[in-house]
Amino acid sequence: MEKINRRNFIQLAGALPAGALFCAGKDQLNETETHDFTKAHDPWLEINLKNIEWNVSQIRKKVINTPVMAVIKGNAYGHGLSGVGKYLERINIDAVAVGKLQEAVELRNAGVKCPVLNFGPFGENDAELIIKNTISQSAYNDNVLALDTTAGKINKHANVHINVDTGLGRVGVPYHTAVPFIEKVSKLSNVKIEGIFTSFTEEKEFDKIQLQRFLEVCESAKSKGISTGVRHAASSAGILAFPEAYLDMVRPGIMIYGHYPSDEEYELRKIDLKPALSLKTRVSYIKTLRPGDSISYHRKFTAEKEETIATASLGYSDGFPVNITGKANVLLKGKKFPVFADITANHFYVNVTGEEDIKIGDEIVLIGNQGNNKITAEELAKAADKSVYKIVIRMNPLLPRVYSE
Repeated sequence: MEKINRRNFIQLAGALPAGALFCAGKDQLNETETHDFTKAHDPWLEINLKNIEWNVSQIRKKVINTPVMAVIKGNAYGHGLSGVGKYLERINIDAVAVGKLQEAVELRNAGVKCPVLNFGPFGENDAELIIKNTISQSAYNDNVLALDTTAGKINKHANVHINVDTGLGRVGVPYHTAVPFIEKVSKLSNVKIEGIFTSFTEEKEFDKIQLQRFLEVCESAKSKGISTGVRHAASSAGILAFPEAYLDMVRPGIMIYGHYPSDEEYELRKIDLKPALSLKTRVSYIKTLRPGDSISYHRKFTAEKEETIATASLGYSDGFPVNITGKANVLLKGKKFPVFADITANHFYVNVTGEEDIKIGDEIVLIGNQGNNKITAEELAKAADKSVYKIVIRMNPLLPRVYSE
């Protein structure tokens, strides 16, 4: 087990949901709503909502107008749950899906009224919250009985989507025992089966076996007179590679935000997607190192000659990968500069020796465009040896999101 010290604690904590470490009062939130973070010196994210709309339109063309359930789990893959959720509703998305009950409730509190499916778990104590907020809940065990009991007590009904495990092995009622479970749920007086779904392993040949298993479950239930509602199975990968799995609804996630589900699909680019997220910060300090001067913890870099170093106000606590020093670039004054020396919780360094026009407050782009140059999340992912999912979804929830149309 990795030894915990002050710095790697901050790195781990940066990936936690905002509420896990910080709870802002109403006044604090109101003060930040009117502040222009694009002119501040702290890092910020810019989210282009028109690009999200474009991506949804391209997905709809690809699936020939099959209804779309946009997956916005993980704080909308780092793009901001409420901001993205509200915009998707404005452009008439058919439904959204989240990974935690807390996310579903946040959407309702933000005024999102479209169907919301919670993929995540729930317990008996959560039943009333689910029902009163009209949240559709994934169901795959006897916790569904609590929904029935609670719904009866408050004179309402609960909507569920049956999660069938056809081979991913994560959660879900196993396909070979799914039909008896579906029968049991169908007999609950206060529970409606609104849908049924499965998740693929994204192994091409095995996915075909999974789909067959899933369809057999649906047909068996139908033969018993049970309606299983909307059938859905295809995520972003399935949309691009497995049209047989479109069924009654598709569930794109990463493609909503302008990225492809794998390096292979990124190279093929079967549909035209536009990235929605830019990550930016500013030069917070400029220093001249003399020979023998050093920077960062453990003297990560020691100058052999006079060097000019710009310190940028962003680090691994913001979600910036810690292992990209010397392997990734940033944009400054429209030119590419390598990430230099070290990345700490709140800072990184750029060697700007010989650059006379750089000053404190200049914008630095880590993901996005500046001048005629751009840096993509895919480039950053390659430098960090991670998937693009892990780059965008790990953006610290406390980073200001600035939305544009």
